[in-house]
Amino acid sequence: MQSQTLPATPNILVVYDNDGQWGWLGEIYSLKLQNLLGHFDAKVTRTPLANYKSGDIAANDAAFYVASVWNESPLPAAFQTDLENTVKPFVWMGVNLWRYAWDLSNYAPRTQFSDRYGFQLESYSGEKHPTVVYKNTNLEKDPFDAGFSRMRITEPSKAIVHAVCLDEGGTEWPYIVQSGKFWFVADMPMISTTFENRSLAFADLLHDMLGIYHEENHRAYFRIEDVAAVSDLPTLKSLGNVLADLNVPFTISLIPEYRDWSGIYNDGVSENVRITKNSQVSAEMRRWVSEGGQVLQHGTTHQIDGIMNPYTGVSGDDYEFYRVTADEQGFLTLVGAIPGDSASWARNRVNRGLNILKNAGFNPVGWLTPHYLASPVDYKVFASIHPFACDRGIFFFNDAAGKTQATELNSPYIYRDTYGLKRMPETIGYIDPFGWYELQPPTTSEDLLKRAKALKVVRDGWAGFYFHWYLDPEELRKTVIGLQELGFTFTPLSGNLK
Repeated sequence: MQSQTLPATPNILVVYDNDGQWGWLGEIYSLKLQNLLGHFDAKVTRTPLANYKSGDIAANDAAFYVASVWNESPLPAAFQTDLENTVKPFVWMGVNLWRYAWDLSNYAPRTQFSDRYGFQLESYSGEKHPTVVYKNTNLEKDPFDAGFSRMRITEPSKAIVHAVCLDEGGTEWPYIVQSGKFWFVADMPMISTTFENRSLAFADLLHDMLGIYHEENHRAYFRIEDVAAVSDLPTLKSLGNVLADLNVPFTISLIPEYRDWSGIYNDGVSENVRITKNSQVSAEMRRWVSEGGQVLQHGTTHQIDGIMNPYTGVSGDDYEFYRVTADEQGFLTLVGAIPGDSASWARNRVNRGLNILKNAGFNPVGWLTPHYLASPVDYKVFASIHPFACDRGIFFFNDAAGKTQATELNSPYIYRDTYGLKRMPETIGYIDPFGWYELQPPTTSEDLLKRAKALKVVRDGWAGFYFHWYLDPEELRKTVIGLQELGFTFTPLSGNLK
């Protein structure tokens, strides 16, 4: 392992653009970066570029500039002076490098820049650059994010190209370049939440950017999803036999209380069934635990009584901790927090479900937010009760119209988020033989394994996925065996993992 150059809990400055019509994008990207840096136990300070004060870079162990708003005016003098004088890691992401690399009086490259760093900014291109190559692996660049800063290496002895990007003609362009402790990333990798994405190269190279090195360690885990007291027992037993054959650690997403308040699936008669100690389903779950299963508390009811939120109001179908509506095409609208939402409401609800599971003889090791979505208040409550969560992080921001929106972070590794939750990565999705409206095609084990193969570029990336209990267990078998053949090790989960 390489020697570590930053403190164990580094202070990191994230400077971002937030001016003009698209300034709100800087809030999103910088917030996602802050959370990703939670993998390194970083103490992050975010500040708009306009608020930068002389000495801010020097006061931190490393700094990032999230350049997301196109701007051709000179950099703030204090920022440029500190950038030029720093001897600490500095990462410039996105656009606007011309403000530093060019003479803005005639838009000609500054020789002082290329002489110092060994590369030069050629141009900003709006053409498509569909592929990033990193560690001999092809990664995707989002088609809606075509913009790219094209660079040329002038002195190879000074500039290291860690990843390249291919344009549609196949021409290679440097993508992530290092010159000493100065790094440049030629687009904004924080945009993406997709699989097999070039953001994986950035996530892996964060170790090198910060000088915080983690060992090569490819781990995996999976969840058996949405198990409830009414789940079909013969189907559970068949799946349990496959789990026993596989002989790997796994997790069980257990819904403490099944509710169908309007009788959608029970001939119009309301149904309410809890996990109990002496039920046959609980007996089967105890067998699963004996075979290496760990129980996750999957909400309390995975729905809200009296509301189609947004589908049926039945456990497993609906959201529990956030109000959501859906249109006929399947598109979701985030309405806002559940009426009456508060820290005490969320705490009481979570503890009620936790007590149901404990009374049935189960001790959950962690938490799983139903459909991953809750209010910021709720997420903080989850963090105070459970040592980790297995859902992807969702973070909120206001768009240009002042409307609350949400963004998702698909981290390839464990991190502690800004709510205080330690997140276990869910990185390759789930088996879905049906698809979802026109929005999402069916997904097979082959798709998950293809994603996992790309994920191996991240030195300590996890292959995390989930599998619904009622599907063909042979698809689960193929996925688990395929991940093992790729070199992933299935690992029990705990709050002590890093």
